[in-house]
Amino acid sequence: MAFEIPQHLPRKALPQDVSSKILNRIDQALVKDLDANLANSWVTELDESISATKTRIHDRIQEDLPKFQHQLETSKSVQTRTTALGKGIEDLNEKISSPSGLLPTTLHRLQVHATLQQQANDATIIADSLAHLLKCKQQYTSLLSLVKLGKLPEAVVASSELEKTCSTSPKALENAVVLKDLKHKLQTLKARVEEQLLDALSNILIIQPTRLAVRSEVSIPNSDATVTLEAILTSLSLHSLEDYLSTFRKHLTTYFVENVLQQPYSVGEGMTMTERALNLIPTSPNSESRRIRLENLAHIFDFINAHIFPRLPPSQSSLFLRSLAKPLTASILNLFLIPQLPSSFGLLPQFLELVKQAVEFEEEYIIKLLKVDARDRPLKEWANNLSGHYERQRRNIILDNCRSLLKEPMSASATFLAEVQQSVETSFPTAVNGDEAQTSPEEDSWGFDDDANAKMDLEQAEDSWGFDDDVPQENGAQVEDSWGLDDDAALQDSSVVDNGWGFDDDIEPETEATEEDVQQPNGTHEGSSSPSETPDLGEGEPDADDAWGLDQDPVPADESGEQASSDDPWDDPWGDPAPELEESAPAPVPAKAPKVAKRLEKLASKTKKKQMNGSALHHSPSPSPPPPPPPSLPPSSTQETVKQGKGRARTASAPKPAAIVTKVHPPVEQYRVTERTNRIVRTVEDAIAEGKQFAASNLFAKFATTSTPGTTLFQTATAVLDLYQAFYPVKLEAELQKIEGALQFSNDCLYLGEAVEKLEQEVSGQASLKERLEECKRHLGVLADSWLQDAVESECRRHVQLLSDGCEGFTYTMDQDRYDECESTINQVVRSIKDLARRIKPILSKTKYYQTLGRFVDTALSRTLQDIVALPDITEVESHRLSELCRIFNSVEGLFSEDPNQPSFVVAYVPSWLKFNYMSELLEASLADITYLFEEGALVDFEVDELVRLVRALFADTPLRTNTINKILAGQSQSSS
Repeated sequence: MAFEIPQHLPRKALPQDVSSKILNRIDQALVKDLDANLANSWVTELDESISATKTRIHDRIQEDLPKFQHQLETSKSVQTRTTALGKGIEDLNEKISSPSGLLPTTLHRLQVHATLQQQANDATIIADSLAHLLKCKQQYTSLLSLVKLGKLPEAVVASSELEKTCSTSPKALENAVVLKDLKHKLQTLKARVEEQLLDALSNILIIQPTRLAVRSEVSIPNSDATVTLEAILTSLSLHSLEDYLSTFRKHLTTYFVENVLQQPYSVGEGMTMTERALNLIPTSPNSESRRIRLENLAHIFDFINAHIFPRLPPSQSSLFLRSLAKPLTASILNLFLIPQLPSSFGLLPQFLELVKQAVEFEEEYIIKLLKVDARDRPLKEWANNLSGHYERQRRNIILDNCRSLLKEPMSASATFLAEVQQSVETSFPTAVNGDEAQTSPEEDSWGFDDDANAKMDLEQAEDSWGFDDDVPQENGAQVEDSWGLDDDAALQDSSVVDNGWGFDDDIEPETEATEEDVQQPNGTHEGSSSPSETPDLGEGEPDADDAWGLDQDPVPADESGEQASSDDPWDDPWGDPAPELEESAPAPVPAKAPKVAKRLEKLASKTKKKQMNGSALHHSPSPSPPPPPPPSLPPSSTQETVKQGKGRARTASAPKPAAIVTKVHPPVEQYRVTERTNRIVRTVEDAIAEGKQFAASNLFAKFATTSTPGTTLFQTATAVLDLYQAFYPVKLEAELQKIEGALQFSNDCLYLGEAVEKLEQEVSGQASLKERLEECKRHLGVLADSWLQDAVESECRRHVQLLSDGCEGFTYTMDQDRYDECESTINQVVRSIKDLARRIKPILSKTKYYQTLGRFVDTALSRTLQDIVALPDITEVESHRLSELCRIFNSVEGLFSEDPNQPSFVVAYVPSWLKFNYMSELLEASLADITYLFEEGALVDFEVDELVRLVRALFADTPLRTNTINKILAGQSQSSS
């Protein structure tokens, strides 16, 4: 077997013949090579090739000559037979296709047969069509006669048969005009019959707003025939029957369900030989019982069940009955039960009987009569949740009333005064009273005297400040040490600021005060005694309460130890009672002789006259602890004193006798609250009381209620508070933009919070309600504080902006125009503060009033201090003018006084007051005065860098100024070490 060459291997090229070779040569020949010799060579080669081919053919034939002869003879024979066959085919075609041949003759005979067959079929179809038309005509004639005789039910049957006959017509009649005309007449006749049936139905079944009548039979117009209700309903077409039943259901629901449930009727039934009627007779609503309405409804359905339902066609009966169930249930629920849902608890028992009757009606008529699925009981489900429905309705009523109340405009006349009991830490301070508080008019707030015994005055001045260079400071955290006051009285709490100003609250000279010694739970101090027990402190020992050299008149006490009442010039919108005052007097202890001041005479002589006339430094800090400022207010100056005064103040070598200090019982203050807030509180109280009564009742024991009674009402109580918090600021946004509106809203929230706190104690058994009330109280507290602080902060920013725009950092005050601008701006700020004081005074309690007013003043003073300290250079003229500008603020001190005969308590509410007044004096002081005051710890309110900047701005660059600055910086280093 030969080896097969794989398909992918190249094959040997086919040999080329002579002609191909010559053509290739001609193609490859160049023009320059073409000549006669070349062409002659190509012709010769072709001739040789042809001759060679002929020789090969001849040789091949000669090799097998017999076989070649045989094939030649065979080819000639085939050619002869082919010619004979073609001639025979031509003859046969002539015989078949000629006009007289076989094929034309056959086709002619077949055509004649087909024509005869078609004629026979046409005759048959015409006969059948005529027979069918005859039948249709007979049926139509019969139908027409039945209609004329008034036999409408039979006519309906006949029309159905005729319609069936027409629908089965032969195909030849499908498009026949006569059949189309017959069908048209049939439809017209059916519509006529349908119309007569509906007319008869309207006469046999009469439904009117107050009357429902059913006749046994009715006559057909223009005939002697009668028809019954059942026959009419059976004869009507499905579409007409459905339309009529839908209309009948609508009228039945409107006239005999909704009207009966909404209006008082009495139901009467009439009967004759041919008619049964049900009549609705209106009655007086005053004498009607609501139970009668359900009884009337039951009577109506009994009538319908007896005279109408049995006559309905079976195909439509169950469907029609079920279609009545939903509108009937909805009408009872929405038109009868829900509108009568009581709005008060006392009407619930009577309503529950009505609900029970409705549930029984549902069982008897809707489930059994109308054959509704027994699992579908909307009335029973609603009854089981009746407690929730009642509570939700009450919630909507309460919230709607509350919303209407909140929409009323804010009125300042519809207010009342609420009382709040302030603790000692937050109540407003009162002036010191006692024999030791009396000082001579000649003493000034610095304890200096130019004309009298200078040494004695200086001793009193040093003792009033408690300076003692020989005793090192033991505890920088003690506020009294920062000012050099009573050394043995330890400060227990940073909030107790009276010790920071030299007020001794019954502290024994040689022992530290404990927490119980400082303040008792009832707000008074321990160790109080009557004025008669007060020892004589001696003439040479200055009183600690007289540290500022103030002139205070004692207030006599009555036999019970209480402070005698005096005429209060305060135009009191709060009407709080005068605080009860008590006194205590520990035994006096001799004090060390004070160190003599050497270079304060000049400062004393400058300020003595102003101080004697009640200057800004003429203060009388209250013996009672001043209230701490609100969280957003800056820390008090006494707290800054503790922070800044470490290491600077000097303590006395021996303790001074404690002063007689008044005790302040927690006063009851009043603040203004709008009347609507009280109505909100009453609404919350009523909701909680109603919820308790509802939860304690056993009215819903017969119902499978799914919720705990009273829960929604308890939630409504807190929802009222939530609505108040959310709705009030949005609805009365314009009023709350003013500070009076904001503060009034803050008071209202505060009052609500206090009322909610009282309510918490009454709902101890309701954990969830108590938790929600606690949350509401917390939110109301935050709301009260935030609105108060935002309003105060807004006014403070306005004052700062006024000072910033008008004073421009107090630069170039040597120019008279610039000075006038600064003076006008400060006067404008002072007038604004006084105007705000007048506006907010009737609204806030005394404590908040002074705290807010102090914030206004302190912000303005702090901004002024900041701008003055920031000045890089202050000339002599500018220093005098800046001092004069600072003294303009002294007029606001009168806002912090209730008695013109008593000093003000501005220091307790304006932390930067003393610092500001020192600034006004330091602007005109000498370097010696500043050095002395710094060494003695009198400038503890100032930061060291502030003093350094102030010294550099006030004085020229001299060795004395450099030494002073170095002493201040060295004092700082010593304090920090």
